[in-house]
Amino acid sequence: MSSILARIQEIAANEGITITALERKIGASKGVLSRAITNGTDIQTKWIQNIVENYPQYSPAWLLTGIGPMILKEKYGRDLVSEPEPTYTYNRKNDLDNSLIYRMYKEKEEENKELLKEIGRLEERLKNNESSGPIAKDVSIENSSSKKRTAISVSAQSKK
Repeated sequence: MSSILARIQEIAANEGITITALERKIGASKGVLSRAITNGTDIQTKWIQNIVENYPQYSPAWLLTGIGPMILKEKYGRDLVSEPEPTYTYNRKNDLDNSLIYRMYKEKEEENKELLKEIGRLEERLKNNESSGPIAKDVSIENSSSKKRTAISVSAQSKK
């Protein structure tokens, strides 16, 4: 795949001008593009933007990626300056990532529901035991995702 600099050279050739003339047209100092082309170095994005603004008949998508037509055309074949139609691609990796995240979310949601039920049961037991006198009870809750057990000591005094 060719570089942006190679595509800039193609624009100059298609316009029938030199790189120096293209530099003048976009407001760049003499040698900005030609040195980058010679040395294979990068250019600032402002020069790419100036090329797009000064040569709107060329596709910005083509200039950046080399994909699609070099010159923008209307659907009916006439030259026209317009934005290229967006292309949508299916990205299986994103779908898998989203699916994995969704599954993890659902697992945590189920775990939270179970923990809330357990809390409700423990609160009910605590209320029932408060009326029968002082108690001390060790409760163990298992976190299903980390397989860790957490021990909680619950003490309650009966009200007299």
